[in-house]
Amino acid sequence: MTNKERALLVAEKAHANQQYDIYPYIYHIKQVVKIIEDLGYDETVVVAAVLHDTLEDTDLSYNDLNKAFGEEVAEIVYAVTDELGRNRKERKTKTYPKIKANWKATVVKICDRIANMEQSKRYNQKLFKTYKGEHEDFCKQLHNAEHPSIEVDKAWQRLFGLIEEVFKL
Repeated sequence: MTNKERALLVAEKAHANQQYDIYPYIYHIKQVVKIIEDLGYDETVVVAAVLHDTLEDTDLSYNDLNKAFGEEVAEIVYAVTDELGRNRKERKTKTYPKIKANWKATVVKICDRIANMEQSKRYNQKLFKTYKGEHEDFCKQLHNAEHPSIEVDKAWQRLFGLIEEVFKL
């Protein structure tokens, strides 16, 4: 069994009682993973994408992820996990520096944003407006010139393509 397959089993069980719109939560996870795989990222990024919401939304711990999937995956998932805050803006402001420091976490977060925007564009206009309103700050906060540009730019280009499409609507 591959690490991706093991991670999917873990994520599906951990998110078993959660929904993503009308779908089981694993639907969202598979959307993010498909984007990551379409862009050609390595297994570490794929596995982290599968697990990206586990620390934030389930009972799994950093130590659980570290033990089962290694420190690099656990660090990526930790980086994309929202910090506590009084509201969405405060949580994001506290979380972005963690993400920005790790190029693989940045890729996972961008691909998560792509999946969320594509879904909300179709089914949740209120959330979609939130993502549109956050876009400029999201890009400003997560851009890091020290990241390996060829790797991170694949995800940024996919997001920018979606944004161009969105702003033409």
